[in-house]
Amino acid sequence: MRFSLINYLRGYSIFTIVLMHLLMGACTGVMYKAISFGGAGVHVFILCSGFGLYLSHLRRPLGYVDFLKRRFGKVWIPYAIAVSFWGIWYLISKGIFPIREVASHLLLYKMFSTELDTSLCYPYWFISTILQFYLLWPLIVKVFRLCGGFFIFLFISLAWSTIVGLLGLEEERPWGSFFLQYLWEFGLGMWIAKRCIKLDHNGTFFVNIKNYCWWWLIIGAVSGMGMSAFMAWNGGVLKLYNDIPSLIGYLSVALLIYKISVKMINNFFEWSNDFSYELYLIHSLVYTIIAYMLTLYFPLSVLLVVKIMSAYLLALGYKWFLNTSKLAK
Repeated sequence: MRFSLINYLRGYSIFTIVLMHLLMGACTGVMYKAISFGGAGVHVFILCSGFGLYLSHLRRPLGYVDFLKRRFGKVWIPYAIAVSFWGIWYLISKGIFPIREVASHLLLYKMFSTELDTSLCYPYWFISTILQFYLLWPLIVKVFRLCGGFFIFLFISLAWSTIVGLLGLEEERPWGSFFLQYLWEFGLGMWIAKRCIKLDHNGTFFVNIKNYCWWWLIIGAVSGMGMSAFMAWNGGVLKLYNDIPSLIGYLSVALLIYKISVKMINNFFEWSNDFSYELYLIHSLVYTIIAYMLTLYFPLSVLLVVKIMSAYLLALGYKWFLNTSKLAK
């Protein structure tokens, strides 16, 4: 069963992330910080991951080994190929193959290193986080099924944020982006999936935009974005507690756009969902190569258009290659 709203949210999230990475190098000051809000798409992406995984689990539970085979086949193999291309690009552009960095990604131990976690490609920190959810999936399900499971997750996430802040490690990716930081929003996605199954067998109760009031969405967008901006701009430990208002503000804006119902826009984001993971994996590499090759020959405005169009086209090609070769099953 396809959920149009969930597909839209995933496509919308990846688009804002890709757009953020495209524009950040071209903006400074307040505009730079405003564009950074697009990175909040990661929170919605994690929420949607929790929704999709738990919905699938409720319908057809898999053993731990089968679950890992399926998830790692879909996530690790495309990731490993993308990492290999980064290594080749470093060899071409810098004359050195970064074997240490490539190995840390392929063998997954980069998630435990402050030096290596964001090596090669900064956005790949997210891969570490999502793989941690997969590795601990059985435990996550067991805790979620306890009475008040979601609130347990919320408490754990807030406690982790506090510990990281007290240790002064909020700027270190392996700490600030450890899966416990985002456990509450992953659990929120699981809770929504559970309610969809329990209250509405057609799966439309919580994923039907008609259930959302305009004013609540507007209030959520303004208050969430305002509080998120205040916490982000003041920096420091406040950034660790920024996830909740960030998710509320970002999600409210996304739902408002969906509720306006401009068919072409909504269809574009749903379409983007079909190859969202591939787009996430390769967009930074595409941007880097195009900037390296064309910066001296074209104005910035042209380069920006070429970059994002090339990222989408190559992501589509990458998706086709993975499907045709059946590498990522």
